[in-house]
Parts: sequence; structure tokens; C-alpha cells
Amino acid sequence: IKKSLGRRLTMADEENGNNIPSEGTSNVVEVTDLSGLSGELIEEKIDALIEAHAVLIFSKTWCPFCRDVKNLLAEQIGVRVYALEVNTHPDGAAIFKYVSSKYEHHTVPVVFIKGKYVGGCDDTKALYKSGELELVLLKGLVMRKQTKNIDTLETAELVPKERSTAMNPPLWFPNHVNNLVVRMVGLQVFCMSAISAAFYYEVWGRYLAVGLLVDFGIRLCAGSSLSPLGMNATFIASFFKPDFRPGPPKQFAAFCGLFFSFLGTLFYFVDFEGHDIVGAIWMGMLAFAAGLEGFLDFCLGCLFFGFGIQFGLIPDSVYRIYTASRQEIVEAWDYKFSDSNAQVPIRVDTNPESAVALKYQKKTDEWTKDDFDVIRHIQVSYFGMPLALGGLAVAFKIGSDWSNPFSGQTLDGLNKRTIEIPDTWYQVFAFMGAFFFVNFALLYIARAVLFFKKCQKEWDSPFTSPGFGLITITVTLYSFIVYDEIKHPEIGEEEENPQKFARVLWWMGSVPHAAMTVMKFGEWIGRRLEMEHVQTTWMIFPVGLAVSALCAPVVGVFDGDNGNSVGDIYIARFFYSFAWLMWITLFVLTFFKTVTTHNSDDRLRHGAFIWIAAPCILGLAEYIICRQDSNAFNRSECDAVWVEKYFIGIFIFLGLVWASFPQFLFFGQAAFGMGYWTECFALDTLAACACLFYTLNGWQFSQTMQWIFLTIASLANLSAFWHTFSAIIRERGVFTPEGKWGPLSFMKLTHEAFRGNMNTLKHYIDVANVEDDSAEAIENLGLFAAHFNRFCIVHEEHAKHEDEVIFKIFNDYFPEHAKKYNDDHAEDHAKLEHWRKLANQLLNTKCDVATRKAALDELRGDLPAFFQHFEEHLRGEEDNLNPIGRKYLPIALMVQMSRKVWELTDAKKWEIIVPFIILGLPRHPMRIRYLKVLMWALPERAQQIGAIVYRNVDAVMWERLRTVVPEMVPRGAPGWKRYY
Repeated sequence: IKKSLGRRLTMADEENGNNIPSEGTSNVVEVTDLSGLSGELIEEKIDALIEAHAVLIFSKTWCPFCRDVKNLLAEQIGVRVYALEVNTHPDGAAIFKYVSSKYEHHTVPVVFIKGKYVGGCDDTKALYKSGELELVLLKGLVMRKQTKNIDTLETAELVPKERSTAMNPPLWFPNHVNNLVVRMVGLQVFCMSAISAAFYYEVWGRYLAVGLLVDFGIRLCAGSSLSPLGMNATFIASFFKPDFRPGPPKQFAAFCGLFFSFLGTLFYFVDFEGHDIVGAIWMGMLAFAAGLEGFLDFCLGCLFFGFGIQFGLIPDSVYRIYTASRQEIVEAWDYKFSDSNAQVPIRVDTNPESAVALKYQKKTDEWTKDDFDVIRHIQVSYFGMPLALGGLAVAFKIGSDWSNPFSGQTLDGLNKRTIEIPDTWYQVFAFMGAFFFVNFALLYIARAVLFFKKCQKEWDSPFTSPGFGLITITVTLYSFIVYDEIKHPEIGEEEENPQKFARVLWWMGSVPHAAMTVMKFGEWIGRRLEMEHVQTTWMIFPVGLAVSALCAPVVGVFDGDNGNSVGDIYIARFFYSFAWLMWITLFVLTFFKTVTTHNSDDRLRHGAFIWIAAPCILGLAEYIICRQDSNAFNRSECDAVWVEKYFIGIFIFLGLVWASFPQFLFFGQAAFGMGYWTECFALDTLAACACLFYTLNGWQFSQTMQWIFLTIASLANLSAFWHTFSAIIRERGVFTPEGKWGPLSFMKLTHEAFRGNMNTLKHYIDVANVEDDSAEAIENLGLFAAHFNRFCIVHEEHAKHEDEVIFKIFNDYFPEHAKKYNDDHAEDHAKLEHWRKLANQLLNTKCDVATRKAALDELRGDLPAFFQHFEEHLRGEEDNLNPIGRKYLPIALMVQMSRKVWELTDAKKWEIIVPFIILGLPRHPMRIRYLKVLMWALPERAQQIGAIVYRNVDAVMWERLRTVVPEMVPRGAPGWKRYY
């Protein structure tokens, strides 16, 4: 930093360019001497200082937000910045007191531009994102050369902005957190830790500390999305608009909470005199810190995090992603959760007399996101919720005294198992599952009556049809739950009603499930399918058969007399046999598909957890059948034969957890959907096996594994439960249509990027001036030329992609349906060629001013009308052509089309097109989708695409993209993995 100890530069000097620094000097000048300013009082001198400098920041030398704003203004935009460091200036305290009081801004930085108060870091970044900062407020002050080679339109380019540095928080912690959630978590931690400290002599008081330890550990890794306390707070906060704050200091605060709760737990359970009091003291200190957060919005951990930055222990770049993207996050939240008042969809039938004519709906994305309807949009996948709750009930039931008959015994004849779970636990979960099952069943019946075609589509689709198995599995599973209240009658006695009800449930669930399995099995054989259609959720069918095999011997599915148990065993083996075969076959097939294909749709990835459920349920069924068939097997054989499948489930679980880590990030990218409940059921089955394993051997290790897997399953169900209700309150993500996208979605995303770039072009054509030969006027002409050149290149290639590949296929399916848009492309191409000539006249300084001005006037007159026409053209394609790709084209054909599109354009132009789209899209999920769509069709080019992105975006954008699309990281960049 260069210190300003000499001549004071006035605002007029800066605007006239007299302050342009020499090569190699910084654009940041520290203000240390106020003696030359007018006024006697410090307040008068500060007012004069603000008026004297075009860009002035009151900051602190160690503050990462101040450094970020300085970097933005001085390096990325390129203006001279004057900074008064209030922590080092002799009068800094008095200066900051006056500034904060006058402008009611109590944090640094405080930014002033041309004597006007702008705000802090978030305010400055918001103005930068909107374009107002650079194009309006800093007009005339930008010194950094933003363009090059502007002699002709074809050579005009934008100079890349400084890359800077940025980093994401460790593990899965988010860059942005909702402060309302953080404070409500603080209130919960305050209450729990205070109670734990007050009742340190009670066992339950000590286990409160254990619960806090687990919750802090989860929040340290993943934020509030998986934490019980975090999800409690998220549910309450869903009624309010979020208050976004930076994530890194909150992660450090979670670490501090983990440390305090660990010490509290440790001292509670070690053995020395006064150990429990020491533990209570630690919990009391935790309560104090959490109370400050919850009641006063003062984060003690964040304070120490700031000290870490101040002393150089933590890099200040940890905040950069937050400050650069906060405004976008706010706008994206407003877009997603605000009602758009979109137009009602319009049905189009191109030929009502023909059954095979093109039929579709004109439907906007805004209508889709706002379309909340509990009947029309309930799906069979929603039955994963009652299934998961029922599965958790079964796990807790196996851990209760229900499994005592299976328990091993000591030499004294005592039960090896020392802890049994009270029946209340499984009864509560069973009741919850039954409640939601009945309600979802009523809603789905109403949907079948009112929207039968939608239900039929779900049954026909290879992606959604396995969801019907969730209904039958739930019914069958509840026969097991009801069974524990049944007393089997002696010969000659009548059955009790609960026993009949359990038997009815088994038949109602098992027979339809077997029928569905047969039908789908035959459909897979007889219907032409591709690897794209194979889904891990297909394994729901063998899982359902295994559940039937598990429940049959327990429930006793036949009436009558002496041969009853033999019949139960045979029917159990009947279901078990094909379940085992399908498990092996589908696991090999779906594992092969998962390993070798793109898995671009994040919503389908969580289906891989069903791999856990299949061996675990088969193992349980195998054990129950074996124990019932006492004539064929002895007890030791039964104990040994099933455990292999339990161990297989453990290995699969650990592998899936490893795939979730940030270097792969295979799971957790998609927003919450009801399909996540299937994951919960898979974890329930693993917990059920752990409970049975502990029952059989009574080992301490087995008991620990039982509690670990029961805790994991319970936390997963609790998290999904709160996510579900938060989504219902916000009317987003549940009972709304699922977004549809595929390999051709990059075309619509290109449209969105055009819309963003048209607004930029409108501004630069308005400020262009050929009669002014100042550096600023020349730079404005260069900016228009560079942006217009990129627009023309992308428009030309986009039209070529559509005319020669995409619309050609559309016209093959529906002759001349895309003709209007082909004609538009030809007309628009001719217009753009004419305007390119005018733009070259505009840039040609050898032409006289009158000729250049005439060219500028014509461009100003024609381009706005063209942009309006082009917007109508884009909307017309989206309304009338996109449905063809979505409704009529198979995935394999769309992939072929995407590959042809890529091959049609050379690499030099993709170097322009990809960043044009990435930087032009308004919301980050769109950028992620664009990259995933390209890599869906072009997996072998992922790192080539990544290299293009890396070269053309700054560090913040790159970090945000590469963490979600790690496969695109090119060689040489951190996180690169070779694609063989």
C-alpha cells in the first residue's frame, strides 16, 4: 500500500485521469495525514476528506471484507481507492465513531463514491452485480483497460479481470447460512447445555451433553441441513425470509461448540473426585456462549475467527465467495419463493383430427415453480416417507424385547443382551408412518380419479414406476409391526382380530407386489430399453419380495391347524428365491451403470442407497426362515448364515459415505426431494440388522454398532421429516412438479444467457459517443464492440446448432414445425451482418465523425427493436419447440444431437460460447445444470470444458463450480483427477 503523505489529489484530478498510477504501483492509497484538509474539528476534516476523494473507504487493515472491497474496486474494476485505516490511524477511533454515527453504519468497510455514502461490503457487491457500480457510480473513474484489439469488431475482446483467490469451507459446510437458523440453534443449545449443567448429577443430564456433542459434530461437517437442532430451527425459520451471513465463521463457532461439549462429556464420564462439576462448568460456559448468539446475535466463535484472520492464522479469502455471491443468493431466494403470477399454461393441439399430431402445453418455468397442488402433484415416491418411518419402527422393534426368543444366553441362562429398547419407540414411529400412509393414499386415490393419465405415466416410466412398490412394501411391513400384539390361538380357538388384520395386510401387500414384479420383469424383457433407463430404484422390487419373505413366517399367513408353519416357510422361500436372484442381477447391472455413466441428474443418485436395503432385508428374512425351519437347521447355522449379508450392507454403506466426500460429492447436490426418504429406509434396514446382530451375541462392540446405526437412521428420518414440512410450508419442492431437463437443456440455458447479455449491450450502445475522443469514450466504444462481437458469435453458432442439428430432427418428427424459427435465423443473420459492418465503421477512426455518428445512430435505432424481436423469438422456441425434445425424443437421440452440436463448432468459438453462457446466467443452479448437461453427452470432454471455464472466470466462480462438478477440474488445477 502506498501511503499518501504528500499532495492531496482532488476529485477533479481523479476524474481527469491525473492520478493514474505508474506501472507496478497499487491502486490503493492509504490516507494518514489529515492536516491539509479544511476544518478545525475532526468531524469537519472527515467531511472534507469524503468530498475530496472520488472513492474513499474507512476500513481496518485486517478486515477480510475491507480487503475484498479494495480488491474489487482497485484491482478488478480498476479505480484509485483511498483508504483510511481506522485501526492504525491515530484518530481512528474518533473518526469511526463519527462516521458510524452520522451514517448509521457500525461495521467496516464504509464506502463513499464521489462524496456519496454507498454502504458496506454487501452493498458494494450488490451494486457491482447489478452493474450500477461500474456503469453509473464509477463512471469516469475506471483506469483499468477493459478491452483490447478494438480496431475492428472481429478482433475486439474483453480483458480478463484479475483472478484473485477464494476458498470453500472444509467438508460440506455452506458458504452462506441463515442467521435466523443460527440464532434459534443457539437458543436450543443454551437451554440444553444449561439444563445439563444444572442436572449434572442425573444420568439424563449427562447424556444431554452427548447429544450436543453429536449435533455440533454434524453441524461442523454439513451445517444445519442434517443436524436435529439445525432442522428444528430450519422448520421454524421457514416462515420467515432468511438473513444470510457468511458460513466460515459459523463453522468455526460450531468447532468451538464441539470442543466445549466434548470436554463437558469427557468430564461427565471420567472418574475422579469432582469430575461431574468440572463437566458442568464446561457446559455452563457453552450455555453462556450459545446464549450470546441466541439472545444478542453476538457470535463469540466468530470473534475469535476474526482474531485468527487479524493475526494471519486464517486466510481472508475464506469470505470471498460469500461476499461475491451473497446478492445473487438473495435474488435467487426471492425468485424461488416469490409468487411470479405466471401465465396459466396453454394447451396446443396442432391437428385435433390426428392422434399422433404434436400436442403440448406452453408452460413457463415460473408457472412450474409456483404450481403447488397436493392432489395433482403427489407422486408414488412420496410413499417413501411412511415406508421409512415404518422401517425405523421395525428396527426399534427388533431392538426391543420382541427379539428375546432369538437372544443368546450366558452360562447362567441369562440373556446376553443387556439393553432393550422400550416398545414406545417403535410404536410412535409406527403410528407416524401409518398416519402419513393413510393421508398419502387418500391423496393418491384422488389423483388417480382426477388425473388418471398422470398416474399412468408414472406406471409406464422406468424412472418412476418402482415407486409403486413403496406402497406395497409399506403395507407388508406393517403386518410385521402389528404382529407383535398377536397371541396365536390354540387349535380349536378363534383368532383374535389383530392377527386377522396382520394376515390381511400381508396378503394385501405381498400379492400385488409380486404381481408388479412379474409385470415389470416381463416389461424389461419385452420392451426396448437402454442403459440410461436402468435405475438403482429398480431394486425396490426384490426388496419388496424380501420383505414379504421376512414377514410371512412371523405373521403366519395361512389359517389353520398343524401344517401352518410349513406353509409359511414355503411361501417365504417362494418370495425369497426370486428376491435373491433379482438382487444379485440388479446390483451388478446398476453398479455397472453407476460406475460407467454420467449420473448427471442428482435427483436419481440417492437411489443407490437401496443397495443397502436389499442384502439387509434378505439377511433378516434368511435368518427368520432358518429359525422357523427348525427341522432343517440348528440354531448355530441360522446365526451364521445371515450375517454375511449384514456385513455386505455395512461395506456398501461405507462406500456410499466415502462417495459423498467433497472430492467426489456424489450425493447431496440436489435440493431436498421426497425421493430422499428411500435413503432413510435403507438406513433403517441396516439398523435393524445391527439390532438383531446384538441380540444374537450380546457383545459390547455389537451394542455400540446398534446404537450407531439406530442414531444414523433416526437422524436421517428426522432430517427428512423437517425438510419435508419446511418444503410444504414454503410450497416448494413437495407437491410441486419436478423440473424436467435432459441433454438438450443447454439450448434453453443459452437463451437465458442471451437475455442477460442483451441488457449489457443496451447500456453500452446508449453510452457510446464518437464525438468524444477521451479515454473513457474510447473504452465505452471498445466495451460495446467486445460485447457485441461475443453476442454475434454466440448467436451465429447457436442458430447453426439449431438449424443443422436440433431443428432438423424436430422437423423430421413434425415436418416444418420449426420452419418459422429457421426463417427467423436467416433474417436475423442478415441483419447482424449489416450491423457488424456498421460497428466496424463505428470503430474505424479513419472515417469522419459524421459517418461514424450515422452508424451509431442506426445501431441505436435498430438494436432495441431487434432485442425485443429476439426475446419473442426465444420465447417462441421455448413454448413451441422445447416440448418436442422433452416429450418425444429418446434420451439416446438427444445425446447424439448434443455431440453433433459440439462437433459442429470449433474449439476457439467454444472458448467464447461457454463463458458467455456461464457468466450470463442469472442463477448458480443454471450454471451447474449447463455444465452437467454438456458432460452428460460429452463425459470425455469434461476436463476440456473445465479448462475453458477455468481460463475465463475468476476464482470465486471457479470454486463455486468445481466443488459441485468436480469431474471438470483440468490437469494442473487443485482437485484434478485423471479421466482414463
